[in-house]
Amino acid sequence: NMFSGAGMWTSIVAVSWLVLERSSLSFWVGIITFGYMIPFLIISPIAGLLADRMDRKNLSLVTLVAGAITTAALATLAIIGVIELWHVAIITFVAGSFRATQEPAIQALIPNQVPREILLNAITLNASTRHGARFFGLLVAAPLMGIDYVGIKGVLVLSSLFYVAGTILMLKVRTSSIGDLKVNQRALSGILDGFAYIYTNKIIALFIILVAFHCALVMSFESILPVFTRETLHAKDGSYFGYMVMGFGAGALVSSFLMAGVKNEKAKGQLLFWTGLLSGITPIALSFSTNLSIAILASIAMGSSQAMFMALTNTYVQMLAPDQLRGRISSLYILHAGGIMAFANLGYGFMADQISAPPILLVTGLLFIVFLACLSASQPQLRKIYGTGQAIPV
Repeated sequence: NMFSGAGMWTSIVAVSWLVLERSSLSFWVGIITFGYMIPFLIISPIAGLLADRMDRKNLSLVTLVAGAITTAALATLAIIGVIELWHVAIITFVAGSFRATQEPAIQALIPNQVPREILLNAITLNASTRHGARFFGLLVAAPLMGIDYVGIKGVLVLSSLFYVAGTILMLKVRTSSIGDLKVNQRALSGILDGFAYIYTNKIIALFIILVAFHCALVMSFESILPVFTRETLHAKDGSYFGYMVMGFGAGALVSSFLMAGVKNEKAKGQLLFWTGLLSGITPIALSFSTNLSIAILASIAMGSSQAMFMALTNTYVQMLAPDQLRGRISSLYILHAGGIMAFANLGYGFMADQISAPPILLVTGLLFIVFLACLSASQPQLRKIYGTGQAIPV
């Protein structure tokens, strides 16, 4: 997952800067980001169904190979000098579709590999590889973006090699993991079972709502970061953008790794509230950043708080989900996160061309703080989780 995540993030950084250079519009970056993330809305339900019907390791392998091929296609078009914006839009949509299929398969595979009492640790370590991939991938890729004879082309080649490495490591997994979805059950019926479960289980529904607003308001920054680095930080190439993404990854990696050792249930509940609050405060801090050093510090804080919050909500959902539905529930969790981020990035990309990026970061951060306070005040079940760390199905 570390290597496939590195492949994803290095390619996102490379194509985002490519699109900004070609179009000079943040809106186009938003379109490309939308193309990559919209499959999490339209593909995720089917992906969850596949994760409950097929061997989850084999499904992950297929998507990893596909990720390597699609990124290699982008690199080839860039190297021979014929790449166009519509090429990028189509290929990133295809790559996003494979990624949307991979995520629920891997998430559903993890709980079958460890005892329940250390599930938080396993999920958090897995999250640390996913978020830490930003750091390790961009640690190599960001400096390359500033070298003329390497640049975007070289980073796309590197992205493809990351996917190849992830494929090789996935071959070493020996866990057999599959749901108990009936082979003759209709696809629509199977998908609806997942929807019915999450929306009739009030605690899971609360977590899904939290994740949806969290992703819409404070995690949808990919489309505005390139123009933020160019206009606010006065970047001349994509390296500043790469360093910012690396900062997010560094914060996420450290916080996720530290949280993997948390076993006290009460501490988990308290962390859920405080990391949610910090998720709203940190984008506000980034909006006031005027140089690269301060912006990287703010991005580290953002990555740290957001990764911990998402790991905690994912853990609670996984613990509450029955294994036979886990693939579909994981996919619906991803649907509410990635699908909403697709539309949010599209809108924020357009808005950044009109009013610049800092006001967007400021207002969305404030809105999430207000939403978290209102939801917490109105939902006693959520306050009980903050106090005890215990989530009981309702």
